[in-house]
Amino acid sequence: MFVKSNQLIELLPYYKDKLNAIYPDSEIENIFYMVCDYKHGFSKVDIKITNPQLSESELLLHRQIVKRLETGEPIQHIIGEVEFYGFPFHVDTNVLIPRPETEELVDLILSQIKDKSKALNIIDIGTGSGCIPICLKKHLPNAKIYGLDVSQTALEVAQKNVQLNNVDITLVSQNILTTNLSDLPQFDIIVSNPPYVLKSDKQKMNKNVLNFDPHLALFVDDSDPLLFYKRIVKLAVNKLKHKGILFFEIHENYGIETQELLQKNGFIKTVIVKDMQGKDRMVWGKLK
Repeated sequence: MFVKSNQLIELLPYYKDKLNAIYPDSEIENIFYMVCDYKHGFSKVDIKITNPQLSESELLLHRQIVKRLETGEPIQHIIGEVEFYGFPFHVDTNVLIPRPETEELVDLILSQIKDKSKALNIIDIGTGSGCIPICLKKHLPNAKIYGLDVSQTALEVAQKNVQLNNVDITLVSQNILTTNLSDLPQFDIIVSNPPYVLKSDKQKMNKNVLNFDPHLALFVDDSDPLLFYKRIVKLAVNKLKHKGILFFEIHENYGIETQELLQKNGFIKTVIVKDMQGKDRMVWGKLK
């Protein structure tokens, strides 16, 4: 089916008809209204009130978008942008699409900083799109913030987002598994959302993740699920200042193991934090 009218709202049944095998109705509606906002500048309320009409070329644009969505391509890649923590971010296949759980990580970090005007040193390890350090910088204007990644293409995306959000972030190209961060200063805060999805979990994942997200940023061998956490903890012991804080986003099944890893390496006040779905999602601790 395709629409018999040029009314924008009449495209919604077309989206549902074409995409109901991939997404639930509620998500299809979210996708539709996201397209309307980014491509036409119409909010859901605007559409209901003004009942906008589309040209033939605009209708064709929607048909092309739906064809891409049918392949499993994420809508964020199609429109090229996503909102995270209230700020716009460019995304493509070189970086993970920022997720709501990571917004909760940003919230957690900011909640532990009592004086937002303090000149802190902060580094985000495995920065990807740069969403974490950029959002932190927006709320911590006097902080010196770094974003580190092994992927040069990811850092190029992060640089676009630094410019898009008009912030001053230092991006660093290093492999966290081999670097000792010797050329960087001591930090008040280290944060990381490293690869933690087990390769054995691939069979359970949606094709839009498997086909369009960078595997380098996602997966870790089942034989060593805490590979990156162990390395980052070891670095943090040497690179954090006295009473510095380490924050992790984690695999929901490894909360206790990650907490114990911090405790064994001299971190105190270690805390496992659940996400909005009630799953273990973050761990943080303060260095003695």
